Amino acid sequence: MKLANKLLIALPNIKDPNFNRAVIYICSHNENGSLGLIVNSPSENLTIGDTLTHLNLPEFDIDALKKHEGDAAKIVKNSIKMPPQLFEIPVLNGGPVEHNRGFILHSQEYDLDEHTIHISKTISMTSTTAILSDISLGKGPEQICFAIGYVGWGANQLEDEIAENSWLVVDADDDIIFNHEYAQKYEKSMQLLGIKPENYLSVSNIPGHA
Repeated sequence: MKLANKLLIALPNIKDPNFNRAVIYICSHNENGSLGLIVNSPSENLTIGDTLTHLNLPEFDIDALKKHEGDAAKIVKNSIKMPPQLFEIPVLNGGPVEHNRGFILHSQEYDLDEHTIHISKTISMTSTTAILSDISLGKGPEQICFAIGYVGWGANQLEDEIAENSWLVVDADDDIIFNHEYAQKYEKSMQLLGIKPENYLSVSNIPGHA
């Protein structure tokens, strides 16, 4: 079963609150296990702009800025050249593992060589502060989905959970991954399988779709 570049849709019988109505993009899957990012769980108080202003990126000498009048974070924000609409995008809670680690799913036109993993023809993943630096300078990818933490499974664990009807599986959809209407992603993912809201409970008895 090939699961990379698939969306997992949590079924109602999953009791773990981390995965309530979760939509997870599978970034990697092999004989050793799987790694995915929850793409519909935005942080309540952390945006991409917040992350950039608090990171010690080489473009922004925070100590030097503090010598001037005004709040350093505000000065940094004014120095960032990224599109304003990206500044307010929430950082996602990517999963319960390694909350100090960030991952950025992004469109394919951006590439940092060995630091970028090409998952599909349209989606890549980069996990380094260099991409944040490029984003702050307006040189980053056109589409981004920034998550902190991830979901991990051991060898054959995800396959077993799918067989137990914990997840539905559907081909990834770029719009679902990159759009910022987080509250609608679960319903839109179910729609890819032709499942209506009134059938969410009954579908728990249907084996996952690969």
